[in-house]
Amino acid sequence: AAGFGASVLNMADGDTDFTGYYVRGDFKATGAAMLDYHVVPNRVLFDAGYNDYEVAATQYNRGIDSDPDDVIFPKVEGRYLISQMTLTFDQRRYELFARMIHGQNRLLEVLDKDGQAFSGIDKDWDAGNSYSLGGSLDLTDDRVDPRSGVRLEFNSRIPNGHNEDRSDYFVNDFNLTTYTPMRSQDTLAFNLFYSRAHVIRSGESDYNILQQRYGLDCVAKYPAGPDRVACQSTESKLLDNTLANNKYGTASPLGGTQRLRSFDNGRFYAGQALSYGVEYRWNLTDERTPFDFYIAKGIRTGVQLAAFWERGVVADEFSQLFKDGRESYGIGARLILSGVIIRFDLAQGPEGAQSQLFITYPWSMFSVDSAG
Repeated sequence: AAGFGASVLNMADGDTDFTGYYVRGDFKATGAAMLDYHVVPNRVLFDAGYNDYEVAATQYNRGIDSDPDDVIFPKVEGRYLISQMTLTFDQRRYELFARMIHGQNRLLEVLDKDGQAFSGIDKDWDAGNSYSLGGSLDLTDDRVDPRSGVRLEFNSRIPNGHNEDRSDYFVNDFNLTTYTPMRSQDTLAFNLFYSRAHVIRSGESDYNILQQRYGLDCVAKYPAGPDRVACQSTESKLLDNTLANNKYGTASPLGGTQRLRSFDNGRFYAGQALSYGVEYRWNLTDERTPFDFYIAKGIRTGVQLAAFWERGVVADEFSQLFKDGRESYGIGARLILSGVIIRFDLAQGPEGAQSQLFITYPWSMFSVDSAG
């Protein structure tokens, strides 16, 4: 894929930011967002955004022991609007927010691990709203680049069932990060994250009924032979995940730019997730230097190197969260520009290496690629 994007930060010498992007290729994505608009100065903030997409994302099997090669690729088309109102106090040390996502999506086809596509599915649009409540307690010395203190974030996705075949469940996330000064200007950061789904209404648990309503129609579409076998295998993975989700719910996943950085985004998921990690940050410079690069200007406040280690596990039962896990470790470099963290990380783990160029520090609970 190829695309472009642009951001305008601190518009009109205020706190409001605007960003947008456009990508086309094997997948499609378009989006725009306005952030930190002060409805009431320094008290009530408003964020809003729009995204649309068409992508065949990798879907791994559920659980920490899932085979990285045993995957399917559901191709989904969707669009959504997201808005958030935040109540903030004491220079954003204490915050509460309410978030709403309104959108629709549909499944276009499902590809197996070899890229063979099966399209005998219901392609009707599935529309609905999602609501979240949360907040943060920030007792650090700096909101953007903390050197000491503690930060607690929490979020609860509220069930809003509109499909009787799917379970209704809360997803409660808790994210604790501590910062300890080291040497003259370095920082040791530690993170603990826990996510749990709480099912309040179970969805359909009969495989045959789900197959009739959401299956790939393999018998009718393909004669007996290899194509039908491949279709039925893909269908089984798709429906088995639906059955498990109906029984246990699905917590926030691990893997990607925020946690277990050596694994793909959303690599591990189940009814519960636990991760923890440590990162040492060497601040090579600690100064406020003006810069003007024609398309960007502001104050550069630091250049940083980092080394990190992380461990995470997912399970449907709490007792299984401490029996197995996956680890990743690596190094990174960061540039702090006018309150924006530009981060490059190189992580290594049992499934290989991943490199990432991203905005913000890791372990955020509200990053664009981890928001649910």
